Amino acid sequence: MQVIIPQEAFPELGTVANPAVLFDGNDAFICYEASVRAGGGNVVLKFGDVIDFRITPMNVEGLKACRYPVNPWTFNEVVGGEETTKWNALNPRLWLISFNDLMVEVLFETVSFISRDTERESPHRTLMGVLQCSGNDSLES
Repeated sequence: MQVIIPQEAFPELGTVANPAVLFDGNDAFICYEASVRAGGGNVVLKFGDVIDFRITPMNVEGLKACRYPVNPWTFNEVVGGEETTKWNALNPRLWLISFNDLMVEVLFETVSFISRDTERESPHRTLMGVLQCSGNDSLES
């Protein structure tokens, strides 16, 4: 088992706001604050064909107690963990995403970039706006 940085080059996580999240039983949408170094704003990602999804209250100091050695404020991919082995036929991926006060764990098949805004709105407001946009075909793919 090892923890790596995923191959996808999504904008770096900010260190202040916690994300807005919607999980509908199949797909998970996460809107997070991008770091100032990455240009700021909010980024929306879609995780498709989600097998398991969890949000755990955990601050940076609490990461020491995590079952995997993850880095703070970043995307961590666990390769060879027991969670992926159990679902091996689906070729799942396990990401642990560390935010300021919580950890998002997602076991999924696909991940895609949906949108990025440069407004200074809350991640919640940005996610709701993206999800309400009825003509956006990228949400259905």
